[in-house]
Amino acid sequence: MLELRQDLNPSDQVRHEIEEVLAVGRTAWQHYLFFRSKVHGVCVALDGDLQSCEADEGLYHEALVHPAMLAHPAPRRVLIMGGGEGATLREVLRHPSVSEVVMVDLDEEFVGLCRRLIPDWAEGAWDDPRLELRHEDIVRYLEHTPGGFDVVVGDLIDASDAESPASGLYAPEFYRRLAAALAPGAVLATQAGPLAPGAIRGHRRVRASLAQAFSRVHSYGIYVPSFTGLWGYVLAGAADLIPGGYAEHRALFELRARERGLDLEATGPEALAAAFALPRRLTAALEGGA
Repeated sequence: MLELRQDLNPSDQVRHEIEEVLAVGRTAWQHYLFFRSKVHGVCVALDGDLQSCEADEGLYHEALVHPAMLAHPAPRRVLIMGGGEGATLREVLRHPSVSEVVMVDLDEEFVGLCRRLIPDWAEGAWDDPRLELRHEDIVRYLEHTPGGFDVVVGDLIDASDAESPASGLYAPEFYRRLAAALAPGAVLATQAGPLAPGAIRGHRRVRASLAQAFSRVHSYGIYVPSFTGLWGYVLAGAADLIPGGYAEHRALFELRARERGLDLEATGPEALAAAFALPRRLTAALEGGA
């Protein structure tokens, strides 16, 4: 029996039974595995870490995208960092005010595999004329971009490993450079790893780094079944845009969702309120720094 084993923390593992291997190999940048799970449908793993599963990728990607998009009154230019599966792009394009999306994903081969093997996840977003797809290093891109982005969404690989090639993309220097490419009042959201005992160090690193570039940072999380626990995100922006996080703006966010015709599951009113209402002990641990 084939299986994918993944560490939850230094002492616990989860086992994903593989019903069928759809594709496996290595691009110039990372090892990939597309497989079918009896429970979760088609799943994607990179370098041995589960990235998304068909059964609940909508939960993960809704929670990643919509808090930031709803925090902005009229997001027009959006930057997506990573997001090779196309689902982050799909969610961004659900907002009718969006006129341009720049998606920067270094791994052209992986994006091509996603377009071929899981095309339904994007729901046609790859062919949207508002998309500019770039395959280059995000740091290099930021050096020559004119900037002016209203929203940035970070869908990069996990930040929990400080030695990983992507660790620099969660560093204070990177976020300061990114902040310089944003329009006034811009909002950023990034996935930030698990919110579980023994596994929050990566989230704390992301939060602490963002706090050096943005005046407001808010952690939130939702339960993603295939990840077997609470998955964390960080929302960052200016003080006048998200002064108290979601709680003070629930009515406004709900109004914007209705006006934009959004029918959301993971980030509906009750779910989003719960996502930002983390337990006090967890909040204290996250604010403890890296």
